[in-house]
Amino acid sequence: MTLIVGRVDREGVNDFRYTLGKALETTRFWQEKFSGVDPDGLSLEDLANLVDTVTITPHDLYATDKVWPDYIQEARIFYTVMRTSGTTGKPKRIAYTRDDRFRTARQVEPWIREYMDKGDRIASFFPPLPSSSGMFAFGSFEALNAKSAYYQIPIQYLLDKEMLLKELNYIKPTALFCLTATAYNLGLVLPESIKKDIQTIVVGGETLTPELARATLELFENAVIIDNFGSTEDAITGYRVITRKKATKFNFEESIVVLKDNGDGYDDYKRIYITKVMREGELTGLPLFNYDIGDLARIEDGEVRNIIRIKDVVTLAGAKLHIDQVMEIVYDHPDLLDFVIIYHPLSPENPKPKAILRVAYSGEKPAGIEDEVRELIYEANNPVRYEVEESKQAELVIEAVPLEKLRADLPKRLGKTKRIYIVGKDL
Repeated sequence: MTLIVGRVDREGVNDFRYTLGKALETTRFWQEKFSGVDPDGLSLEDLANLVDTVTITPHDLYATDKVWPDYIQEARIFYTVMRTSGTTGKPKRIAYTRDDRFRTARQVEPWIREYMDKGDRIASFFPPLPSSSGMFAFGSFEALNAKSAYYQIPIQYLLDKEMLLKELNYIKPTALFCLTATAYNLGLVLPESIKKDIQTIVVGGETLTPELARATLELFENAVIIDNFGSTEDAITGYRVITRKKATKFNFEESIVVLKDNGDGYDDYKRIYITKVMREGELTGLPLFNYDIGDLARIEDGEVRNIIRIKDVVTLAGAKLHIDQVMEIVYDHPDLLDFVIIYHPLSPENPKPKAILRVAYSGEKPAGIEDEVRELIYEANNPVRYEVEESKQAELVIEAVPLEKLRADLPKRLGKTKRIYIVGKDL
């Protein structure tokens, strides 16, 4: 089953047609991709049916001579360049225009106006340029002229508690902007005098499960969480609001998002294809149609309830261990506090992929905790159980350690998420 969400109303479809026409006029990549396709009258259903041919992947973005429009390549308008990490050891460079900045502002305007337009003081751990997250945060607030103050916190302060507390005591923040895991960790180290004033926590970059959200909100008792699904390529594609009692569905304000079965037997997870929609007269630095970002949407009752970043999945032969399932188990367990995964992927030196799930507890080690966690994983993910226990094509090791030893002796190579550490070469 295919779902299409986002700007699917009449106005959105009209803006999609404008965006498509401008891309075909200015961008060689899309001229080639749409060759043989009649763009006149192209419906959103037609677009969804073309995801195998009319699409763009992260690897395509290196060819800026093809994917950047001519008005960018010839510098006919102002743009800045953001960088995003690549899988081939070199960064991808994304052009970002003034119109893109206004579009980003529209993407986040609903939650800014509701939660952060009343004299808020924002302590942001999102890095500035060439990283995109800080640009999106600062740029959108500035474009909306929100009634807020934006303080950039040096990221290294996260490693220096004394400097961090000195800075936050000066700022007296009412909001935090940071990665998902950072928000939880800040809740563990900040004093109540700071935490009680935090009303809004804006997170992104990593999968956020209901269990981790609850654990974070228990540490910040007066806060709500704005969970953003973003990328350097499309800015803040979607967002949801999470309170202690409920979480909204994901809202997609300025994109058209096609959700299709991934073909791997996990029916509740659908692959995400993103189309960037501009307004009449606007020019983007990077046109996107059916962008195959690789991430997965978790669907409940026809709505997007969570998004699983593909970097948060490890492959165990024919099975996939989704990090949100691990989070649900760990953060919902009364004796467990945190976890990391040490991943030995398939490689010439390692013919059997292996995941070592290291879970952390406080105080005395709970009896039988390793077997309990294993059974919970098997209950949530039968393909993992099959590959480990029956086909013997993969290994799953559970280690329980005190919290202070959770990150001891980890591999040097960090995956794209701060919870997965990779040993060897990932094929």
